[in-house]
Amino acid sequence: MKGFRFGLEPVLEQRKTKEEEALLGQAKAQQECFKCQQYLDQTQQKLLEAFAYAGSLLRPEEQLQSLMYREHLQQTAQRQQKQLQRAEEIFDLRRQDTTKARQERMVLEKLKEKQLAEFEARLFFLEQKETDEMATLRYCRKA
Repeated sequence: MKGFRFGLEPVLEQRKTKEEEALLGQAKAQQECFKCQQYLDQTQQKLLEAFAYAGSLLRPEEQLQSLMYREHLQQTAQRQQKQLQRAEEIFDLRRQDTTKARQERMVLEKLKEKQLAEFEARLFFLEQKETDEMATLRYCRKA
């Protein structure tokens, strides 16, 4: 009897590749989230520093320039917050893709394991049958 061969092995390999690609996409999306969060944190830190510095300004033109800079930082922070939200949404989608790909791969792996167990049980049965036949033939020869 030939060895075990899983007929859907090419499909299983394709599913593994798909899962790896999904994991890479998820990792890239996560890096993008971290990057957006860092930019937002930096902008918010600059905004806090600008507010602290604005209290020490005495001349009106410096106060006006400081006000314009703070407004710019606030607008930048709002844009970065939106970018962060979009990046988080993309990350969630990539995580869902990864989960789906993993589930699809696991279904095929469980099918492969089941077929292997059936193959081994059939092989054991055939070996046992052959052993019984040999024992019966030996017994019949002695008698």
